[in-house]
Amino acid sequence: MDDSDLAGPIIFFLLFGTFLLFSGKVHFGYIYGLALLGSISLHIILSLMSPDGHPAAHGHGHSAYGPPTPSYESAASTGVAGTGPAGTNPLSGNMSTTGKHSRSGSLSQLSSTLTFVRSASVLGYCLLPLVATSLVGIVMPMDTPLGIVMTTAAICWCTYSASGMFCAVGRMRGMRGLVAYPLALFYVGFGIMGVFSSRGSGSMAKVIASRARM
Repeated sequence: MDDSDLAGPIIFFLLFGTFLLFSGKVHFGYIYGLALLGSISLHIILSLMSPDGHPAAHGHGHSAYGPPTPSYESAASTGVAGTGPAGTNPLSGNMSTTGKHSRSGSLSQLSSTLTFVRSASVLGYCLLPLVATSLVGIVMPMDTPLGIVMTTAAICWCTYSASGMFCAVGRMRGMRGLVAYPLALFYVGFGIMGVFSSRGSGSMAKVIASRARM
């Protein structure tokens, strides 16, 4: 994961769209749109879930869940605000410092070990099983029970591999189920494209159309 790149994921997404094109459907826009939107969304979600890697300081004026909080004892001991030299407010400096710490603290909630390039690289490389099912969809229908089972197995494989890598990179322990849930939703979108875009018999579409007529 130290040598993460985006060349492999782009090639895998291109192959996925090319195999669907051979099946008679053009979905390049949907593929790249879902890949970009999903990568950004999953990166933000998983970065917020993973620890930042910096131990919180426990002591006077420090909080375990946020930036250091300034002490107002010295300001309170001087008297009422605004009675200092030249009519200055002794609390104004502390309040401005608190605002800066709160803004920097909200930005530091994102993980420092899980970068966007790493997230996109993991998501793209773990798409390989679904690329294989899209290749199979050129020669056989995927809207049959066998095709649905193959696609489901590929989605589970992608989710299992990606969740393991994200937990290792993001140092998330005991959270694999929470990490796997949004990843499964991401790969289900590509699985649905593979099922309904294959050179299938159209049996599922016929069943849906017959029920709609009833």
